[in-house]
Amino acid sequence: MRCDRARDPVGELARLRQELSTDMETQAKFVVFEGLDGAGTTTQINRLARWLAHRRVPCEVTSEPSHGPLGAILRTAIEGRVTFSSRTLALAFAADRLDHLTNHTNGIEMSLSLGRWVLCDRYVLSSLAYQLDGEMELDWLLAINNYASTPDVTIFIDTPTDVCLQRIDSRTSNFAIFHNQPELDRTLTNYRAIVARGENIGHLITVNGGGSEDEVFTELVAQFEPWMRRESSGLQKDLDPGFGEEPGLAAPARQPRQTRAVR
Repeated sequence: MRCDRARDPVGELARLRQELSTDMETQAKFVVFEGLDGAGTTTQINRLARWLAHRRVPCEVTSEPSHGPLGAILRTAIEGRVTFSSRTLALAFAADRLDHLTNHTNGIEMSLSLGRWVLCDRYVLSSLAYQLDGEMELDWLLAINNYASTPDVTIFIDTPTDVCLQRIDSRTSNFAIFHNQPELDRTLTNYRAIVARGENIGHLITVNGGGSEDEVFTELVAQFEPWMRRESSGLQKDLDPGFGEEPGLAAPARQPRQTRAVR
């Protein structure tokens, strides 16, 4: 009696993983959240990260200013502990962004190349919105951020300034240079104008941030999930909320992203 050839479970698992990876027609995505201080970007980005993790999509959350050495300096400036000229501050934000994108320890591009989605709280649009004023030209701000990669999707949480100030006052008493009504009004006007340009923001999702946390997230997912289904046809099964939270297969590694101008 002839015995069947012994099965190789390790090889079989590797073959299955390869087949599933080949079937997944997606790469890791770069998702950016934009909005005023107090708009709810941090709350919503963390909720979306949990939503993705529940669907077994590997992702990580980051923010700008970054948590690198340049980001630390920027935080002291935002808090008013050190003072820079407007142009110096803009250049510092641009330098921090370049390090955030490209550093080999925990840079955005490295994470994407490893197949992990990156969710970033603030990016280029925030620099344009906050720094654009009568003394700072848009063309110059675009030029110093010329290296910045375009996100796959930008989620703009459009929140009235009075709501933002109420939220800021309820969570902290610390001073920050942008936490006042005139500055927030100016910045929101800039945000809306820059978003309306529709350039180098990827797919745009705009959400009314004036509602409750649950209301905002419901509106966000109602727009995000159809986009994700279109972009991630290979993840259709994992988008089923019935799937558990156990780790699944990582998305295929992203090919190196070409740098594109922000204008």
